[in-house]
Amino acid sequence: MIDVGDPSEIRRGTPLQMRTSHRGSRRRPAILPLLLFWAVGLQAAQVPTATASGPVSAGTRGTPIVSPDPRLYVCVQDEAKIAIVNMESLAVDTVIDLTTLGFSMNAKPHHIAVEPDGEHWYVSLIGENRVVRFDRAGRIAGQFEMETPGMLALDADRDELLVSRSMSAVSPPTRLGRLVTDEMDGDEIEVVMPRPHPVVISADGRWGYTGSLGTNQIAAIDLENEEVTITEVAGPPHAFVQFALSPDGGVLVASTELSGRLLAFRLDDPARPELIADVEVGPQAFDPAFAPDGGSVWVPIKGANQVAIIDVATWSVRERLEAPSLLQPHAIVFSPDGRYAFISNNNAADHMADPSHTAAGGHAGGAGNVTVFEVVTRTVVTALELGRNVTGMGRAPAGFEREP
Repeated sequence: MIDVGDPSEIRRGTPLQMRTSHRGSRRRPAILPLLLFWAVGLQAAQVPTATASGPVSAGTRGTPIVSPDPRLYVCVQDEAKIAIVNMESLAVDTVIDLTTLGFSMNAKPHHIAVEPDGEHWYVSLIGENRVVRFDRAGRIAGQFEMETPGMLALDADRDELLVSRSMSAVSPPTRLGRLVTDEMDGDEIEVVMPRPHPVVISADGRWGYTGSLGTNQIAAIDLENEEVTITEVAGPPHAFVQFALSPDGGVLVASTELSGRLLAFRLDDPARPELIADVEVGPQAFDPAFAPDGGSVWVPIKGANQVAIIDVATWSVRERLEAPSLLQPHAIVFSPDGRYAFISNNNAADHMADPSHTAAGGHAGGAGNVTVFEVVTRTVVTALELGRNVTGMGRAPAGFEREP
């Protein structure tokens, strides 16, 4: 029998009391000194470059790695399960049933973040009010309690995890969770604005970003001192869903549920994102992802059963993907080699659900799935039916081996 840990052993957060001593020990050297060091030593060492799996930042500790880990973790939210898909064989390897680990059927796993070496991964459980850390073998390695956790942003090099609030929470705290991952301990950062949902950490690890579901505001958080700068965003009510960073870390894109847009911001001044593009993509734009080459952004359009592909050079819709299995597309993850795009589909609402796959038990929708597109040909390779309301996904990104 696998030792899965004790779900009762959790940490509870309290606002603005994060210990800095542990986090300080993980701080990376300033980028400028490192760049000067590398400029002198170019003959002796090669500067890391971008890979198909994402950018390599000059200011990061350790040896650059591109994880060969083929596992894609997928939340099956309404069945309290996490499916593990092999991105090479395009098949389900195993399914973790959270109820066998002591959690309830209402656990609602929503979003996943994975460490670059694949040794640990994290999932937000909306219904359990906690974030859980698992090891590679699927054993519980720690937990942290916070009200209605939503999206996750991981900086594994700094043992840093930022956690936002669920979209389903009507009036959650106006704070982000900030955790030390090795300990699954931490506190919360006040960001002032209501219903913070999207979250991302900058390429150098210095800045965290979140946006509001209730107001047209984006918060930039200086993670060195937890100072927050609010940027007002023009336009109709947006309801920011999720962010994504360009491979070079210089552009932040935001999808919106109410206005159906993809907004692009330049981060020349990281405290004050500058709006440079406003692209109308369609109703209920959800979790965007930059293509590995950085030349396009793929956006699930939940209200239209499409994926819009945005050309970054012109900030215009280049094409739209459609397929019978695209039923409320939610999130997109590219395989490490960039060959495949994995798209999760909720298929959870009456007007969207495929009636031929209606689930037992009176659920409003049918079976959710992960639809796999071949990136070059834009053709569907397979669609994996996984259960009711398939939502967030995560895989090991490009990263760095830690120094001893």
